Amino acid sequence: MRLAFEQWAGTLGPLAATPERRPDSVRRTTSIQTIWPGEIDLASNLTMIARGQDVLTAADGSGEVFDTAAIELSAAGPAHRVTAITAKPAPPELDAAIGASLMSGFRKAIGSALTDANGSVLGLLLDDLPAAMIVAASVPIRYGIETTGVLPEWMKQPGAAGPYTCLGHRTGGAMEQRRLAGAPLLGQGPPAGAIGRPDDPLAWPETPPMPAHSTRRLRRIDLSLIGDELVIDSHFRDSYMESSGVETSVHEYEVAVTADADDRRVRTVEVRPRVLPGPECPQAASKAQVVVGHPLTDLRRFVRAELRGDAVCPHLNDQLRALTDVPALADLLLHTKGTR
Repeated sequence: MRLAFEQWAGTLGPLAATPERRPDSVRRTTSIQTIWPGEIDLASNLTMIARGQDVLTAADGSGEVFDTAAIELSAAGPAHRVTAITAKPAPPELDAAIGASLMSGFRKAIGSALTDANGSVLGLLLDDLPAAMIVAASVPIRYGIETTGVLPEWMKQPGAAGPYTCLGHRTGGAMEQRRLAGAPLLGQGPPAGAIGRPDDPLAWPETPPMPAHSTRRLRRIDLSLIGDELVIDSHFRDSYMESSGVETSVHEYEVAVTADADDRRVRTVEVRPRVLPGPECPQAASKAQVVVGHPLTDLRRFVRAELRGDAVCPHLNDQLRALTDVPALADLLLHTKGTR
């Protein structure tokens, strides 16, 4: 069975390139890859490889790496429970992740044990691992359809896809109707294209190649101080490596935010949906306006508490939650500007 791509109204298509680092700015970039080293099914062992870095760019355009982190973990079983994890830096509290399910409970286990990572690259990677796993969890289903050419009978049953809480998968929505009709939308997207910058080795952290049927989550946060405003340009992409060797985009958003440089409260939000799996998904962009007036430092908690149910997009929520780290990046930027 061939899974066809359709571009929905309200989306812009994949981002063509990563912008240049701006003078007097700080950039945080992360990458999380999920790979099945053996059999690809819901209970198989898998590996996640995560990398991230903060780069401070001076007025003359030169860059300096200020913070880095790397994580490798193994997980197994239908709940994708962590069986092993290593990290650099390697806090001893990381052992709290062993046995935790990446599908439910991982963030709570890590958050309770590891409190000193807030605002750091390591903290963002740990927070983003479960979200990346949710995307990767669809790979065995997709792989089975692609290799056998048959849609499993359970996918044709009402409610069989699980208790989704997002606009795209809402009960009675277009994605459910397509699944029941035997033509599911599983995130098949357009060619993602390479957004690295060969002219700038600091644009992204080094990541291993993507084997077939693996997924990758890329995230970028650029921060500048202009007048009395923090100006934030962020982008994220989930992608899937087809058996043909073509990397395709699954979810992709740009989010531009301004915030008060003193009290760090959000002033404006602009969401630009680029690639989404269902025709109703772009409608979730308007929900981001709820964070206007709210402090950046509290976005991780606020978004989890307020943006819930079947009228939101969890991937957009993750993009907003990641902006909780902006005040730490702003402190780095202000400190270095003040010491020059």
